[in-house]
Amino acid sequence: MRKLITILVCAGLGACAAHYKPAYSFNEILIVNNSREVIRDVAISAPDSGRSFGCANIAPLGICSNKFPRRPYRYQPIQIDWVFANQARQTERFVVDVPPTLYTGLVLRGVLEIGPEGEISAYFEQENPIR
Repeated sequence: MRKLITILVCAGLGACAAHYKPAYSFNEILIVNNSREVIRDVAISAPDSGRSFGCANIAPLGICSNKFPRRPYRYQPIQIDWVFANQARQTERFVVDVPPTLYTGLVLRGVLEIGPEGEISAYFEQENPIR
């Protein structure tokens, strides 16, 4: 009986841990154009909250950024629209996960990279507190 209780408790804790999302906060969005094309009409939107951020034109190998007061990261799905080589593109809605190697006490920066072929990658990073 004791083993059964131990197994049930461990299974219950494992299920809770699988759904646990640490409390992170962020204060910046950075869009990096790693292509040789001008990227136009970039829009990052979080449909569930109605928030959005955009840049009209980003020069080849250029950046666009927005810094704002620290706010909690709520793991809401985002959608990204952009124009690359005169073709409108759009992602499906997705959630940007935070790597477990980042610290909850340090603020995050959301990074959106547009690659040489117009592909998108989105991730979070932090300033290195040791430097």
